[in-house]
Amino acid sequence: MVSRLVVVPSDRLSSLSVETQAERGQIMTKNKKSNVATVNPSSLNYSHPYFVPIDDGDEETIKFYKRNNVPVAHIALLDFMKHYYAVFNADTQEYADLMNRTYNNWARKDARDKAAQKEFETSYDVMVENGYDAKDDINNPEESIAYKIVINALANALDELTEEKLRACKMVANKESQREVAKELGISRRTLRDRKDNAMKELGEKLKEYK
Repeated sequence: MVSRLVVVPSDRLSSLSVETQAERGQIMTKNKKSNVATVNPSSLNYSHPYFVPIDDGDEETIKFYKRNNVPVAHIALLDFMKHYYAVFNADTQEYADLMNRTYNNWARKDARDKAAQKEFETSYDVMVENGYDAKDDINNPEESIAYKIVINALANALDELTEEKLRACKMVANKESQREVAKELGISRRTLRDRKDNAMKELGEKLKEYK
């Protein structure tokens, strides 16, 4: 999870100021793995709480929030493991829901990115174990020349396509929605699909000798 330091307007920070622990009814605890004092969110009595994630071990961000009297909690939200969160009180529930949803989506994206990176690294390690050497790809002149020839052939083949077929190829390359592109061109999705199929077939014919 990546820390995202949120700079909050001073008026909001002051509204979150903890005058005294007794007045706020806060129960401060020490995390066993850290010297960071954390708070139980339920003791804050915030009407519309939202939680800003802090990367575990990011002491500087935690200190920033603590200096501004922003409560920090060490809790598990949804299906995530325990993490540090700065706790804010929004003016409305709608705003709190928006902020929580936004940070939740960021956290899920971070998790997906880490999983993808781990899978890539694992796949690469397996390739190395099976004898793959990246230097062979870089230093092999025959591979470099062959790659350049294929790229040039593809560029020439694309130049020979009609504008309609070229647009269909760009749609495929950019992973655009057929619905949106058909609407943009003012044609039916079936017509666009036919153009795409014809373009792919034509390119295949032009490049078949390079397979």
